[in-house]
Amino acid sequence: MEKKIKAMTNSVISQEREGWNSEKPTAVIFDFDGLLVDTETCMFKAWEALMKPYGVEVSCAQIAGLVGNSEPATFLYDQYRNASGMDKTDQYIRNQVLKLAYEFIEVISERDGVKQYLDYALEHSMKIGLATSSEYDHYMPILKRLKLDHYFDCFIGEEQVIATRRKPYPDVYLLALQQLGVSAHQAIAFEDSPPGIQAARSAGIPTVVVTNSLTCHLDVSQANIILSSMSEKSLPQLINQLTEISL
Repeated sequence: MEKKIKAMTNSVISQEREGWNSEKPTAVIFDFDGLLVDTETCMFKAWEALMKPYGVEVSCAQIAGLVGNSEPATFLYDQYRNASGMDKTDQYIRNQVLKLAYEFIEVISERDGVKQYLDYALEHSMKIGLATSSEYDHYMPILKRLKLDHYFDCFIGEEQVIATRRKPYPDVYLLALQQLGVSAHQAIAFEDSPPGIQAARSAGIPTVVVTNSLTCHLDVSQANIILSSMSEKSLPQLINQLTEISL
């Protein structure tokens, strides 16, 4: 698997050097958490709810630093233990946060503009992929509840990429390109955080970042285009703009 990924990486690097041509893209690849559905703000609300009884304020910037990052929230776990006076394990605290987060996630909808992007891509016979570091049992129930799962031609997640090669490594995007049967210059990646942007750009894919209330605090300047909502600009407008940009 690793040798195959390296070969794919070398291939897209040579494509990137040639630059993105003016050919219209034929595929769109989306991140999931914070991009299609703002689960990341739900995590922030969960941490807020967990810490509030102990008089601890959690900032957006603190949680934003965890977005797209596989590192554990050690400082928050320690903060909870110190404030509560309870000697709970990291896993116990994480489970409490996830339980609260899913209570918020169960009632939210997709982000503004998402449905319009998916409809346009489908109506214009574009291939649609999902490229996430999350597991199937997390993203699929949410997509099914929102009736978005049928749009996608491929799903690449935690199960398809070895743990040490998740974002910001490009593997998840390289596998999505392979399954969709397109090259990097034929696709557009949509992300919301620096690790995701790095993964997509390392795969040679032009990248649009759509920030949320957390990731707007992060440096997303490496993306080709920056939006705060998909409703700001239609997909055909983005496509036209990207064809004028040279990587």
